Amino acid sequence: MGLPKKLRNTCPVTKIFESLAQIMERMTGVLIAPEKYYLFEHRLLGVLQQFQLPDLASLLQQIEIQRNPLLIESIIEMMTTHETRFFRDEAIFHALTNQIIPEWQKRTKGQSELWIWSAGCATGQEPYSVAMAIAQLHPQLTSRTQIVATDIAVKSLEKAKMGFYTHFELSRGLPENLQREYFTPNAGGATIRHDRLPKITFLHHNLVHDSPPGRFDIILCRNVSYYFSPDARKKLFCRLESAAKYGTALIVGAAESPVEYIQDYRIWEYQMVRYYELKTKTKPHHEDRENSGGA
Repeated sequence: MGLPKKLRNTCPVTKIFESLAQIMERMTGVLIAPEKYYLFEHRLLGVLQQFQLPDLASLLQQIEIQRNPLLIESIIEMMTTHETRFFRDEAIFHALTNQIIPEWQKRTKGQSELWIWSAGCATGQEPYSVAMAIAQLHPQLTSRTQIVATDIAVKSLEKAKMGFYTHFELSRGLPENLQREYFTPNAGGATIRHDRLPKITFLHHNLVHDSPPGRFDIILCRNVSYYFSPDARKKLFCRLESAAKYGTALIVGAAESPVEYIQDYRIWEYQMVRYYELKTKTKPHHEDRENSGGA
């Protein structure tokens, strides 16, 4: 996939990488540092083959001279991180079911629908894990919970909507009893049983450029801001804060913190888990009348 010699003379490889990194940051917020430039060569080979382009210089030219949505989607799909598994960081789900949801129930007196946003849901294991945890430990909330799961990668979302996972994917974090209860076996794997879980709506969404898809009681945005540039990180947490209700719980990755970017918050802990309560000041009167939190 190397560049032809004549292109190396007129368009240095480093300049191509720099331009691609700037485009990625502008489109997605993801920061690709110079020491990670090798990822372009490793991950975009399939894109070059798909669009019959000879090299990265030609790819850059196509991006700059024409807005091809399929090309852009393919680049985003290959250059963003989709690592996920069922019940990733299991302690988070204990905090969710044993403290965060019970606190929400006390605050709302059990009179509201529970709205949850899984931001950056990749191929869907996180929102399905949340849904299974609620169905198992708070079954009375199954019909009163709305989960909105969003991601920027179109193909990942399509897989999430299908809800089919291979045996290998199922083996990563999913207990056998939950697989038996919430999945239908298929050749090579199993498919989620939506009828036994809270409603999940999957939406294509850009966390840096798009407005939040509603207002939520619980927001999970884990291992997302870690990959963002400082400017994109600021935009991200500003948007997450705007999606919060009074007392919303924000759950981020262990290596992430919103404290530099938000003003009104309180830190809570449950065992080894730390999360953030947003909008802790006096509850606005209009929130008493709200009966929906998402799109």
